[in-house]
Amino acid sequence: MKIADLHSEIQMGIINYFSVHPDASASASRICNQWLANEKYSHNIAQVQTAVDGLLSRGEIHKRAGADIYTL
Repeated sequence: MKIADLHSEIQMGIINYFSVHPDASASASRICNQWLANEKYSHNIAQVQTAVDGLLSRGEIHKRAGADIYTL
């Protein structure tokens, strides 16, 4: 799988989680280790952080002020 495709898969996994749990919030580490734990593709924290950064830059998710916690 290409890196761009992997990041898209990770982003879809994050958005899917938020669609089911709209009040959820988590760090990139928790997203990697808990939210995406059962996905069919392998991933690591750096890849998840890159995917999260892409969602942030497009305004699809937000980062809490003063913390590395992400929300809708």
